[in-house]
Amino acid sequence: MKHWPLILAALAAPVAAWIGADPAEASRATCLLQSDLVIFQHEARGFLQHLKTGNNPGKARQLQHWLEDHPVVTLRMNMRRSGMEVYEPLAMRLITQQKGLLQVYNRHGIAKAETSAERLGTAALLEEFAARIIPLPCDFAPERSQPADTPAGMGRITGISQETAIASSLSALALGGGAMFLAERIARRHRRRRRRYPCLLPCSLKTRVQTLRAKLIDISRLGAKIRVWQLPGTPLPRPKSEVTAVLPGIGEVRSQVTWHSADYIGVKFSKSITEADLRVLLDCSKQAAAAPAAQTAAGAQANPA
Repeated sequence: MKHWPLILAALAAPVAAWIGADPAEASRATCLLQSDLVIFQHEARGFLQHLKTGNNPGKARQLQHWLEDHPVVTLRMNMRRSGMEVYEPLAMRLITQQKGLLQVYNRHGIAKAETSAERLGTAALLEEFAARIIPLPCDFAPERSQPADTPAGMGRITGISQETAIASSLSALALGGGAMFLAERIARRHRRRRRRYPCLLPCSLKTRVQTLRAKLIDISRLGAKIRVWQLPGTPLPRPKSEVTAVLPGIGEVRSQVTWHSADYIGVKFSKSITEADLRVLLDCSKQAAAAPAAQTAAGAQANPA
């Protein structure tokens, strides 16, 4: 919690700039906002292309970085300040959709994310967004003295008082602080689920055509690193292929191969295992590690020097 003053200061900075900005600065801010929105549609288009082809997996990370760098609350304020509120529903809808697709991608893999994108009509929504945002001039600003001059013909955009601006800013700060607190808790929970533990246990890996003898190296609730004893002439499962990991103490776990090397395979569980299942595996690993030491001690007692 010691970082909250810095976070609140960062949230307040755009508000202070807004209240004290002159027209030239406002025009420059509008150009930057439009540039950000164009970059967003470019990143979203690259991510969608990755879902269709499987190429350039870094596109998902780039889109995630853009979303992390542009909080929704700040983006809404910037669009309204620049007179672009008519585009806000479309932008928020696309951003929400991209966040959902990234969650599906991270939890269930590329195939399910692509299916979700097709079902949601992401390509059509992205084309509509690009068609409306990209053609705007950099210095777009609706005239404030004539009616029916907004892109949707909504009439004159009236100014707001400083008191209203301050009240809105405080509300945005409160919402932003709550959102940051919630995001921090979610991130902390996700880090706990991703934490890996050494776990040396024999297991097996089932594919559609064979069962491979294997050994767990480390494990988390989301996936595992497994060493595989490969038979001569038998290829290892390829990335994105579906396999079933048979783990001692908990049974079969449906998984997807994420990477492999000469002797090792990384798998991501289709459904994260429970904390209790993880504890069972770690206890089994401790017992297996303690068994040789106990046998050695028993042998020393039976055969004293």
